[in-house]
Amino acid sequence: MKTIHMTTLGCDKNTIDSEMMLGLIAEKNYEIIDEPQEAAIIIVNTCCFIQSAKEQSIEYILDYVGYKNSGSCQLLIVAGCMAERYHTELAIEIPEIDGFLGVGHFDNIVDLITSLERPASDPASPVMPQYFGDIDKAIIQTRRYLKPGTVSTFVRISEGCDHGCTYCVIPKIRGKYRSRPSQEIFSELQYLREQGIKEIILIGQDIAPYGQDLDEGLDLPALLEQIATNFDFTWIRMMYLYPEGITDKLLAVVKRHPAICQYFDIPLQHLNDEVLKRMGRKMNFLQICQLVKKIRQTLPEAVLRTSIITGFPGETDEAHADLINKIKVLPFDHLGVFKYSQEENTPAAEFADQLSETQKEQRYDEIMITQQALSYHQKQRFIGKTLMVLIEGAEDGSYYGRFYGDAPEIDGTVFVDSRDPLTIGDFYSVKIVEALEYDLIGDIENEFTK
Repeated sequence: MKTIHMTTLGCDKNTIDSEMMLGLIAEKNYEIIDEPQEAAIIIVNTCCFIQSAKEQSIEYILDYVGYKNSGSCQLLIVAGCMAERYHTELAIEIPEIDGFLGVGHFDNIVDLITSLERPASDPASPVMPQYFGDIDKAIIQTRRYLKPGTVSTFVRISEGCDHGCTYCVIPKIRGKYRSRPSQEIFSELQYLREQGIKEIILIGQDIAPYGQDLDEGLDLPALLEQIATNFDFTWIRMMYLYPEGITDKLLAVVKRHPAICQYFDIPLQHLNDEVLKRMGRKMNFLQICQLVKKIRQTLPEAVLRTSIITGFPGETDEAHADLINKIKVLPFDHLGVFKYSQEENTPAAEFADQLSETQKEQRYDEIMITQQALSYHQKQRFIGKTLMVLIEGAEDGSYYGRFYGDAPEIDGTVFVDSRDPLTIGDFYSVKIVEALEYDLIGDIENEFTK
């Protein structure tokens, strides 16, 4: 059996893309391994959302080029966003890459590997096979590869984006918005439940418009209702909800079903009205305030996350100060910050008054310092409460995990003390005794069974 290693960079959508490719690979005569230096075939699923993501992707590719010279690597394949957008340039600059696989063609991974493995004497074998074309085609339906012991995973319910924000290249990389047919989603959920998955995280570039492009009569609230009613996942989490898509109907469904996490990831990108307008965003600060107030009134225990872009072209000192003040007025439990990246072929890249990297860095630091204090204050409300915690690991005699208010890898951690051994991947009742800036500390009470 030939060995294959997959490195996944970037967002959760890339994670699913990698799992789908590995699912197809696993059906063939290949062994999937974790160590790239020992693999005969290395696949890098890349990201190029912003400049730092491009640089990280290039660094990994160059590292793996070294394995072709000194390791076991025989084939190096670049997949994902960089392959979709820059395959011509990469083929010239890094000739050690053997093949490319664009975003719309992950179902061709086995064909690509097979063609690359043909003897050089085979006249049917191209020097560098590439699969590109329709990035707007249907979402691939296949049984994904899940690592043993996985209890939490992402489920893509839509792909692409129609928003047209002036700073973003996603529509050019992943295509127009398209919802995944509900029966495909339900089929995958059944498979995931059979594999022992306890938490599903529904994702897309924006999942709020789900179903509007289908003739099924199911919107996002109706889809959630079906999942919560017909599948016994412990947690159902939503990620990436643009604010204009959060409706009273959606909040009512979340309130009605305890399995749906009261967690809202709302990428606002800014809070100054002039900057929001230049970004091509659809809501102003007053509308955002009204939405947050509605969520907190309907679901007092809800945890809110957002993301902010700092250093957008034309963002004045006054606009930045306004943003800082509004972050304080409208405190979020979690807030991530991105420094604006001038991406080619986007309207914002041509805007006047581009800010320096030094200005972006200074503003980034100010926002993070502001949010640190707000996050600490927000965390205090959990002291004395008993929360259901998913235990994910142990270190130095202490266990750690997440509660409903923490999404995997991007939010905080709950550290748990227990005199008795705990089972990784199980849920336990934990009484919170201390809150830090980003994390909680608690004592075990009992196992939660479902």
